[in-house]
Amino acid sequence: MVMTPAAGVDEERAAHRFAGAFLMPADVVRAEIGAQRSAISIGEFVAIKERFGVSVQAIAYRCLDLGIIEKKAFSLLFKEFTKRGWRKEPFAEPACISPEYEEPKRFERLCYRALAEGVIGESRAAEMLGITLQKLDQRLAEAV
Repeated sequence: MVMTPAAGVDEERAAHRFAGAFLMPADVVRAEIGAQRSAISIGEFVAIKERFGVSVQAIAYRCLDLGIIEKKAFSLLFKEFTKRGWRKEPFAEPACISPEYEEPKRFERLCYRALAEGVIGESRAAEMLGITLQKLDQRLAEAV
């Protein structure tokens, strides 16, 4: 909806990278983890997972993409994730949230921010949020 990958780019992979960047901005990740690491402990991953609300695997990929860890450390992490059974269903990572309780709100907040700052109009905000203009008006009125 927000990006069109260039020809020859794996769309699924591009979507995952975009999601990682959207959910875990580079400056915030570096502030939490550091600019370069030789290793990251499982306990630290769980703490970071609770901060960002994403899987430890997503955090590891983001760290690799940002150059915080090297490919060797990344491979060792995924071997450990596999050993612990986190790479296949039921994906029993520690600190999991049941899907019925998970309600991501960042995109919604960013839409409201863009609307408030005049970057987008009400019709575009309603479209991006998947709601009617009337529903958007109701939500905006509730906030007052």
